[in-house]
Amino acid sequence: MISFNDISRLFSVDLEGKFCIEIEFFVKDIPKYQSCWMGKSSDETNKEEYWFGLVPDGTEAYSFKTFKEFVSAPVFDGKSLKEIWDNVELWSLDGCDPEERIHAYIE
Repeated sequence: MISFNDISRLFSVDLEGKFCIEIEFFVKDIPKYQSCWMGKSSDETNKEEYWFGLVPDGTEAYSFKTFKEFVSAPVFDGKSLKEIWDNVELWSLDGCDPEERIHAYIE
């Protein structure tokens, strides 16, 4: 399992305006959040942006300017990513196994 500390380190990586991080995940105890995405990318001005796409129809898509806002926003039925982290299961990180791929960023 990837710890919240490791996710924090992952999202602190400088993308240099060229790269993005995309994570596919689900939340174990909230049935509607079974095919979700979160990530970090650069906007049109090369400023970093953190985002969620929580449901397939796009009605629960959110973006944030800071990591603190991103992990603290109550977007999961009134709870934040930080609050539910122990129930988050990662499926992929940039299309790869999360446990293997995270080491490319944080070590």
